[in-house]
Amino acid sequence: TMDSKQKAEVEIWVSLRNLKSKDTFSKSDPCVIVYENQRGKGWVEVGRTEIYDNKHNPDFKKRIRVNYYFEKRQEIKLEAWDWDNARTKSTSGQDYIGGVTTTLANIVVDSGMPRKLLKRSGKQACKKKGLMIIRAEQKTESNEKVYFKLSGIKLPKMDFGLFSKSDPYFQIFRKSENRWIKVYQSEVIKKTLDPRWQPKTLSSADLCNGKTKQPILFKVYDYDSVGSHDQIGEFEVSLDEIKQGSRIGLKRPWKKKDKIYGHIEFSEFKRYTEASFLDYIRGGMEVQVMFAIDYTGSNGNPTNPSSLHYRGGRSPNPYADALQKITSILEPYDKNNLIPAYGFGARLRSTNTVSHCFPINFNDRDPEVKGQVGVLSAYHASFDGLLLSGPTYFSEILQLAAAKASSNRFDSNMQAYTVLVILTDGCIDDMRQTTDTLVQMSKLPISVVIVGVGSANFAAMEKLDGDDHVLRATNGQRAARDIVQFVPMRDFKRDPYGLTDATLAEIPGQMLQFAKSRKVPPHPVVEGKWRNPDPPLAQGSVEDSKSGVPLTQVGGLFPQTAPPAQPHYYPQQARPVQGVPVQQPTVVQVGAPGQPVWQAGQPVQPVYSATPQPQYVSQQPAVPVQPATVQPAYVQQPATYAPPATGQYQYGPYGGQPSAPAPVNNATPAYYQPPPPPA
Repeated sequence: TMDSKQKAEVEIWVSLRNLKSKDTFSKSDPCVIVYENQRGKGWVEVGRTEIYDNKHNPDFKKRIRVNYYFEKRQEIKLEAWDWDNARTKSTSGQDYIGGVTTTLANIVVDSGMPRKLLKRSGKQACKKKGLMIIRAEQKTESNEKVYFKLSGIKLPKMDFGLFSKSDPYFQIFRKSENRWIKVYQSEVIKKTLDPRWQPKTLSSADLCNGKTKQPILFKVYDYDSVGSHDQIGEFEVSLDEIKQGSRIGLKRPWKKKDKIYGHIEFSEFKRYTEASFLDYIRGGMEVQVMFAIDYTGSNGNPTNPSSLHYRGGRSPNPYADALQKITSILEPYDKNNLIPAYGFGARLRSTNTVSHCFPINFNDRDPEVKGQVGVLSAYHASFDGLLLSGPTYFSEILQLAAAKASSNRFDSNMQAYTVLVILTDGCIDDMRQTTDTLVQMSKLPISVVIVGVGSANFAAMEKLDGDDHVLRATNGQRAARDIVQFVPMRDFKRDPYGLTDATLAEIPGQMLQFAKSRKVPPHPVVEGKWRNPDPPLAQGSVEDSKSGVPLTQVGGLFPQTAPPAQPHYYPQQARPVQGVPVQQPTVVQVGAPGQPVWQAGQPVQPVYSATPQPQYVSQQPAVPVQPATVQPAYVQQPATYAPPATGQYQYGPYGGQPSAPAPVNNATPAYYQPPPPPA
């Protein structure tokens, strides 16, 4: 069978901080082992670092490779050990320092974040100071694409007859241990000995797992409509050996004579790197999740065990099960972890009217709930405020999601992509309006996932999924791209992981297709959102805030033994925050791209706009400002802008909390406070 599974390969590397000695007369000899909780196998070691002798703050050089899948929950466990016996690989007899258990998604999203080293008891290791810093980046080879066009030259005739010719096609195989896996098969070119096949683009990962020196097998066949196809010949070549114009002879290894049976020419060949979904995630793109739940009467009375919304069982009902599984995958990518959750098709007790779009927490002003726990809690509590009703209308929910997606920016300054998950048990009663709305939404940064719950006929839902056809509106307008994925839950009753695999696997490709249509590249990857957890400073040193958190001002005199002052940095990834609309002026002008958000002694200049807009803070990384003198070392403070309108708020770079208007601050000196002399 053909292997079409797409994956990305991620490299993990680790640092430890503030370790304590496990040995009596020397420091620890740390090593980190990385495990992945693999389906059906449990915790499997995927790699380990080198061993550092006598070091409490090691930065390990060895990188651990792990395959990354957006649609899977991949649990990762990292254990730090004091390795006393280097002659054995077994942990038996070694001293356990502490560990971190998380997911690969969390590592990718929060690359570089310090995490507490925990003992097996759950308490923090190393006198409550031990930290592990985990970083991750995608291997560039897994991003590489290969474009090629093949031509055959003087291939032999494989059919009998004076005027007969061949009908050639070719197959490509990737080497995997001791076998070859087919990754591509070309079209058949009829009646020719000099075929010119259509150009094709494949990933380097598909062709050779990114190992550009590894051989790739090409086989050329003569197609026969009856019986088996005749092999014309084959050859092996690596990516590094191929150049445009390369001409390679076809051989038949099963024959003793080393004869050439025609040639294959790479008439066009190009290797290039294309931005991946992970590039956008690591560059700061936020995946904003929305849920819409079907509360129509066809689900059955929630007090009846046969209901799809049954509330009394020991195990979760199908809706709760789907909510739990899908949020567990998507939650790490939603940075504020606030999820809008809506319902449709219910009669609300408060108004005694049927609603086709209402927040399940019944709070119109704040429909968002906190993460997976909030979604499930709001879902279970919602039945006290509604009665199941009908009919099943999607269009209002879709229009709400479209409004949210259209209000998000997807450009060189900010990138947000919406994923709407609809859970429903039956047919749509507003198919025409739903189709028209989806066609319009295909131009927005959004994907729509429809999960079919129960055993109803979902034929109408499958028409919305554009995998094998282009969705058209009633006026004939074609969808700009496929944004819908429909998955029936009943197909995965015996597969606990199949639902999320099938539901979410298409989202990265749909997002990339949108970004490509807008010609918007990913933001540069900038780490340093967290304070650098380096060891405590010795007296006389200068504190540095490269991690991006402003240093707090400390009183006291600067020690005479201090080294030269170092540059200080302000947040390297300040993201625009949607806040309360500010009347003119509306946007903070920060100068040319790449300039700092502020500069010591220079006020921020406002730029006026014709209409009220949200205020944003530049996302460009801050640049260091070198102090004018060696002493004192200066800490640059964040710039704030005071809007002229009374009652408005300034939103800072780290969240959505309003802060009181304040003038622009100049540089403020910060001093190192020496510890008091011992008593």
